[in-house]
Amino acid sequence: MLDSANWQPQFLATGVGSLPYAQAETALKQIWKTLPKAPHWPQLPQLGAKSSFVGQYLRILVETGCIEGFDQPRFQADTPDWTERMARFYEYYLHAEAGDQHALEEFSFTPEGGVGFNEFCNDLDHKGTQGALLLKGQLSGPVTLGMQITDQNRRAAYYDEYQRDILVKSLRLHARWQTRRLAQYGLPVLMSIDDPGLYAYGASTHLTLDRNTLIGNLNEVAEGILAEGGIPGVHVCAGMDWTLIFDSKIKIVNFDAYEYMTSMAVLAEPLEKFLQRGGILSWGIVPTSIKAWGETAASLGKRLEGNIKELTKRGVSEDRLRSQSMLTPSCGTGTLDIDLAERIYVLLQELSASSTH
Repeated sequence: MLDSANWQPQFLATGVGSLPYAQAETALKQIWKTLPKAPHWPQLPQLGAKSSFVGQYLRILVETGCIEGFDQPRFQADTPDWTERMARFYEYYLHAEAGDQHALEEFSFTPEGGVGFNEFCNDLDHKGTQGALLLKGQLSGPVTLGMQITDQNRRAAYYDEYQRDILVKSLRLHARWQTRRLAQYGLPVLMSIDDPGLYAYGASTHLTLDRNTLIGNLNEVAEGILAEGGIPGVHVCAGMDWTLIFDSKIKIVNFDAYEYMTSMAVLAEPLEKFLQRGGILSWGIVPTSIKAWGETAASLGKRLEGNIKELTKRGVSEDRLRSQSMLTPSCGTGTLDIDLAERIYVLLQELSASSTH
């Protein structure tokens, strides 16, 4: 398996995850056409709650009774048998961590939630890897899920240490399961933790978010990925204190370089140290908004070059930056019009193929 410390992706392009199609086959056709070197499986939020950013990762928690429902998921901490429900979850968790493959399968998708993933694997089973250099998977992150899911008092589950622990451990094992499943095709696996909620760290509205806890949560999920030989990444489509991720076990930082470049530029020194350790900077340089209609591969390439120049001016090694960079859209495209989503993927393809190499 690939040693990420020596990996030089040189502006290899991949997607963030979601697409606005209702059919996995259509989504995959677009992915293989535009991102053949680093294809990802498509998240398809149009298919309903079990395929949504939150619901997709709740199977084990719903089945053990820890959480009720996929549409408006809520922890069942007020039930008389809450302790028994938690115990059921931890029993699966401990068996899976001990190497029980059947227990690990319990942390996979529901049939409805896994449509895009299963079709991606079906493609790989029947057509092979088709010249791809790596395969990319993704899952939602603990802060974002923990802020969306509540308890009986409508309090964010993330603020309850027991509920947070259950969420983090369920995501750790889902990440492990997904990485193991994709690794069987013999290519490096990039597993991205999509956690836009991390932007809230340091905000006056979320003063109780603790840096060490956040890093610990990320590391717990990252360790599940690393245990299967995968490369752990994080995607946040907003400005944030990126040192939080630099100081974790995450190897790839995927940021919105179109709208939030300043948040990275002010951290040039810690970014350089991250790159020196073999980290990868993944530029979300193609806007996932109507602004994409006004851009071309040339205009985005010019913006990217300007951003690289800004970072090198602040002390980041240009050679390291160019060799240890990837390209993505600034966010997922699942809520966009199909025409716009396709435009974004074509721009990404053209930019990656251009002289930025």
